[in-house]
Parts: sequence; structure tokens; C-alpha cells
Amino acid sequence: MYKSDHAVNENVGNGPAEQLYERGWLLDVEDREEYRPGGFHPVHMGDRLGTAGRFRVIHKLGSGGLATVWLCRDQDTQKYVALKIIIADESRENSSELRFVTQEGLNFGEIGGECIAVPREHSWHDGPNGRHLCLVLPVLGPRVSAVWDRFEDPARVSRDIALQATRGPHFLHKNGICHGESPAPSGPKYLVEGIGLDQLDARFISDQVSIIDFGESYHMSCPPEDLGITASFRAPELLFGNTIGVGCDLWALACTIYEVRTMTPLFENFMDDDDEVIMQMVPLLGKLPEPWWSSWKARGQWYEGDGTPLVNPETGKPYILLDTLEELLSGNSL
Repeated sequence: MYKSDHAVNENVGNGPAEQLYERGWLLDVEDREEYRPGGFHPVHMGDRLGTAGRFRVIHKLGSGGLATVWLCRDQDTQKYVALKIIIADESRENSSELRFVTQEGLNFGEIGGECIAVPREHSWHDGPNGRHLCLVLPVLGPRVSAVWDRFEDPARVSRDIALQATRGPHFLHKNGICHGESPAPSGPKYLVEGIGLDQLDARFISDQVSIIDFGESYHMSCPPEDLGITASFRAPELLFGNTIGVGCDLWALACTIYEVRTMTPLFENFMDDDDEVIMQMVPLLGKLPEPWWSSWKARGQWYEGDGTPLVNPETGKPYILLDTLEELLSGNSL
């Protein structure tokens, strides 16, 4: 927990007090500047949220660009829940994540439905930074990548997880949904680091996975103009500004399965740069089909017009020394 004496310091000189604080990403907490009108809702330990203060805040589970997620105790059922509080600017009646609460005909008992972590209910909360959509979700465990090697047979578990990862999107697509994968500011008195579920003993972690975060989800009949997916998971049609659809989900799924099975990302991308990812696709999959290849403006940095890697005249070696897909998978029993 980062209380005010850690995250915020006051300059007690002769002039006006100057507020100093560290950036959230340095502390694995959200950026404090995002506690502003339209941004995050300030939450403190022990707060009561929901109708009649039904949910008591125990600890923080995590945060993202569009929401914070809190471990809460449901005072009605005496069970733990995850309360996801969306930033005010993105809290809308037609929110993508509300689809799973309001859409009729969704049978989560079907194959793949058990892999979808959907809101059980929702409510609205008016705070100093605006009106926030609050989603009540089941409490889940840590990310797969954080704990997969704690199981007695990691290879078997990763295969099972990969299978579950395909069933979830199948359920969504069957139901016409794509996953897709944002006054003076008022902030909390302190920032809270996530509870650290990856530190749980393996005895308390199951090998069942859940697909989460449907803030970018959309109905197949009405795709958005763009998706907030990191470049390393973006399909070529996304990278080149073409129509968004099921193919984007399937590409991201394939990248996910590869990472689950190898614990290594298929495409490295530290700067979230589209061209860096496209550059890595060519050795893996070959020269891009037209019109993508001709329209890729940055290709001259790495490749000849026919797809041959450019050679460094000083070393006589290609600038790019990446494996083909066959080489990458050789000896790796996916």
C-alpha cells in the first residue's frame, strides 16, 4: 500500500505547497494524474460501494487504462467479488461489457461459456470525477504467465489452457460477439499496489482459465473502426487499416496460444510499434501479400522489394536475423 507519505510529499517551504509523486508505472500502480474529472474514481480501503454500501473494499486486484478492479466483500452474501470501476469518460449505458448482462439468449452452460468471466450484475456510482459504471465479477486468479511453471506438469497444463483458450472465443463467435481486445482533479489519499495473486501457493490455483476484459468487444454486425490491442497481437488487417472482424480475434488467439505453450511472445514489441511487428512477420510467414506489401511504407528499412532482407555492408550479414516459423517451432512440441 502506498500511502500519502510515500506517493505524495508536500514541500513545506515558504512558497505554496508543491505536490510531488512518482509515476504509477514505476510502482506498479495506476497513474495518479488519471484521477481527474472523467477519469478514475478514488477508492480507499474499507470504502462501501454499491446500493446501501453493499460491497466493502478489501484490497486492490489490479488496474488498467480504463478501470481499477477491487477485491470486495459482498455484505449480502458474505462472499468475495471483484468490483471493476470504469473511468467516468468510458462509463456508458451501451458499454460493451454490459452486453453480457443484458443480451438475451446467451447460455453460459454451453461449451466455452465457462471460460468467459462476465459481469454478474452492474450498478452506477456518482463520485467526484463523474458517474462510473461498476461491474460485479467473480474473483479470479493470476495471469497464466505468472504461475504456469508452478504446476507439477507445466506442459500438460499449458496444453489444457490452450484448449480452453480456443473454446472461449468459439462461444463468443457463435453468439455473434468478438472479444477485440482508455474542476480540480480528485484522487485518493493513497495509491494501492495490487494484492499479488501470483504469490498464491499452487494448491490454491486451478488450471481453469477465464477470458476477461470485454471493454473492446463488439457485435460482428457492427465492428468498430479500430481496436485498442497492443501491436504484438494485432492482425495484419488491423495493422493496415482494413476491415475488423473475426479474423482479428483468431490472429490474437493464435499469438496467445503460442505464448501459453512456449512462454515466449511470438512477436517482441517493446515500443508498441506496428512496423516493428510487421518486420518480424516477414521472416516467420514470408513476404506479405498485396496490396499490403506495396503499401507498407517502412519496408525499405529492412527489406528489398522482393522480400529479401537488406544486408549490412560492413558485416555482410542481413540486418534481420530472425527465424522462420519452421525454425522457431523445430524441437518445440506444441
